[in-house]
Amino acid sequence: MKVSVIIPVKNGAATLARCLQSITSQSIAAEIEIIILDSMSTDESREIALQYGAIIIDIPGNSFNHGLTRNLGVKYATGDLIYLTVQDASIAEVEMLGKMATHFDDKEVMGVVGHQAVPHEKDKNPLLWFKRFSKPEITIRQVQNATEFEKLPVAAQQKLVAWDNVVAMYRKTALLQQPFVATEFAEDWIWSEQALRRGWKLIHDANIVAWHYHHRGFSYAFRVAYAMNYHFYQFLGYRPAVPAFLSPMLKATYHIFKNPVLGLKEKCYWAFHNYAGISGTFFSHINFLWRLQTGSVKSVEKGYKKYCKDIPQGKQKKY
Repeated sequence: MKVSVIIPVKNGAATLARCLQSITSQSIAAEIEIIILDSMSTDESREIALQYGAIIIDIPGNSFNHGLTRNLGVKYATGDLIYLTVQDASIAEVEMLGKMATHFDDKEVMGVVGHQAVPHEKDKNPLLWFKRFSKPEITIRQVQNATEFEKLPVAAQQKLVAWDNVVAMYRKTALLQQPFVATEFAEDWIWSEQALRRGWKLIHDANIVAWHYHHRGFSYAFRVAYAMNYHFYQFLGYRPAVPAFLSPMLKATYHIFKNPVLGLKEKCYWAFHNYAGISGTFFSHINFLWRLQTGSVKSVEKGYKKYCKDIPQGKQKKY
């Protein structure tokens, strides 16, 4: 068995070595092939990738597409299983790829997903630090066909469809039979929905964790929320609900200021950081719903072109 790891990269030098180290340290009894889809990086990303024995595929400037670019990686991959992740994520434990691969002993399984979490590191938002609240479970996501899927309430559909290419493994034959669609966002959710409509078996394993973090100010949170809502509505027909505003603010304040490992200056910084992120997400949802209500789809598309001219790329905290 061979596992191909596919990673889109653009100027990822700050985090890429950690990502690749976590991959090459895996204890899986299989060959690991690393494929880097590089969008013309101008930092040391390419040099770092070569140090870890990666194959580099050049992506011409401004041609990156979340769906089609990943399909290109699958085309070059020689593994039976494909693990997709991103440049600023790292695998939480050395057994993870092996645990994911084991699920494919069941020939009906076409995809396995875990979940992303934020490690307890002071340059990352402490409100999001990972903590388990229940025993992790393995759940099967499968329906008989598209008709059965459409009978489900929207909330149930969304729960089934939720997918994450930060920490997902696929049978290569499944990705060849059903490639990702051309999209600038949410290629993972769209693929998951299409797979479920086919009657394919997908697995969510809550034991599987990848560390991943984006520093979210007002602008970034606004743009990401708008891009998500736009693609979920366009491809899946999902409308966002009006989000809460005051309660998340109060909860953020409470949890930040009761954190015993933070100093007062740090508590104030992270409190205001969370206020900005919560506000950005809230006003983005309101903007999207207002456009949908008053101007229909054309207004929504106009907003997307205005706010998301470039695909939002996650950043780390700057000092």
